[in-house]
Amino acid sequence: MGRLTRTLVHLSTFAGLAVLLVGCSREPKGTTAGIETTSTATPTGSDSETSTGNPTGATTSTATSEPTPTTTMKDDIGGIGGQCNLFAQDCPPDQKCTAWNEDGGPFPNGTRCVPVDLNPALPGEDCLVPGKFGDGIDNCDKGSICLDLENTGKATCVAYCTGTMDAPVCPHAEDRCAFLFEPTVPVCFSKCDPLLQDCSPGETCVPNEAALGAPHFVCMPRVFPQLGKYGDSCYALSGCDPGNLCIFGENLPSCKTPYCCSVWCDLDSPDSCKEFDETLSCVPWFEPGAATPGYENVGICGIML
Repeated sequence: MGRLTRTLVHLSTFAGLAVLLVGCSREPKGTTAGIETTSTATPTGSDSETSTGNPTGATTSTATSEPTPTTTMKDDIGGIGGQCNLFAQDCPPDQKCTAWNEDGGPFPNGTRCVPVDLNPALPGEDCLVPGKFGDGIDNCDKGSICLDLENTGKATCVAYCTGTMDAPVCPHAEDRCAFLFEPTVPVCFSKCDPLLQDCSPGETCVPNEAALGAPHFVCMPRVFPQLGKYGDSCYALSGCDPGNLCIFGENLPSCKTPYCCSVWCDLDSPDSCKEFDETLSCVPWFEPGAATPGYENVGICGIML
């Protein structure tokens, strides 16, 4: 079991780092950049996050104004530092708590209250970002964000999780809370099966946390589509083609970069990894006895170090 444990550690190290542009683990998993540790990722939570549905049907328009901060700093900030709590949405009635980059960068590192668009788009609807994604300004309704990961100016509204970091809730029974960026931004995506890749076109099924042993799998927008096959370099959790996942490069024999795409595998068919390289094995995603029900056979092709 020692060699498998070490492999799990390496893959967990990849998972905490390979998502620099799209996601990060919501809490330390016993790994550090460039340092091998002695612990492995342990899944948490259950497959039962539900609540009532959201209304639909509103049309969209573009948000145009930069807000003035209206809330005080909080100790309990829902997984990301800033002026308000993404889980609680505790801004004034005409504003929403949203993620933004307080240093002017492209990806969120804090929260603030911003005006809600007069004709807001709802989760699942197309949306617009008038500036860059890191500004935190979009035309999505309160409790949601325009997830423009590639800074194209348009994307789809995605609901923030409610509840708490330890007990997140999503608006639909089939959704699961995913934890993106660092600090954490909690957003809801449809659950999926990485072995079936049962997501919509333009999406790929990936872990809801960037760590080996993440308890759920979600349909996330595919980003950086120029690459994505087995062995290709990758830069984000959802930066590989459906059926693949961005993993730590040292776990793939042909990878010459820090992170490369590998292939999901079924533990009942471990030899499937040999199609790509004879040195690959189907490494279990979960530790023994810790699998989320229904995902007991999920594995990822890698080298047993």
